[in-house]
Amino acid sequence: MVKEMLKLDLHIHSQYSEDARGTPKEIIKSLKKKGINGMCITDHNTVKGSLEALKICPKDFIVIPGAEISTLEGHILGLNIRENISPKKSIEITIENILDQGGVPIIPHVYRNMSGIKKRKLNSIKNKINTIEVFNGCSQPKTNLKMAKIAKKNNFGGSGGSDTHEPQYAGLGYTIVDTNDENIDSIISQINNKKTWGKGISLPMEYRRNRLIKSVIQFFQRGFKRI
Repeated sequence: MVKEMLKLDLHIHSQYSEDARGTPKEIIKSLKKKGINGMCITDHNTVKGSLEALKICPKDFIVIPGAEISTLEGHILGLNIRENISPKKSIEITIENILDQGGVPIIPHVYRNMSGIKKRKLNSIKNKINTIEVFNGCSQPKTNLKMAKIAKKNNFGGSGGSDTHEPQYAGLGYTIVDTNDENIDSIISQINNKKTWGKGISLPMEYRRNRLIKSVIQFFQRGFKRI
């Protein structure tokens, strides 16, 4: 049976993020059960989880290496990168560092208090990116709708991901890629050509509430420092 389109969860955290748990193997198992074709593990400031996933993934599953990088203004996803990118740089410099590796910069959860770059900053870099995250499983549905409107207004492509920190919720958010070609270069080309969109269902409210509480506690434990 020929797949008409691919579904990829492009925002997942594994045990290599300090605020998450679950091995790459467990995440792959959870995604395959849901019929998701592939993923990008986007651990905070490290590609270690995604590189481990590349080594163990089955032949019928797509793994794009990547990370979620902390910039001075907020977080950004770097897809198709295999080397760590230094955090705490400006978002402009971070985008250039992603592109230098042949990667794809994607702006996630713009409105999130402690990790979103906010709309004003997005407007200042909109000529440097092609895609923003229009569905995030940990964001409120109304926030995802706002992101989708921004994407359409500015002619961005859209991505989607669960943003889960627990393997069982992997795949509840995903990116639809307008191709059945499982070659990573083809998928990256579709993202760059704005032929993707994000969909899914929000993670359970209790989980999202607990994630928020945990994030605040960890913020204080780190001495008022963001991830």
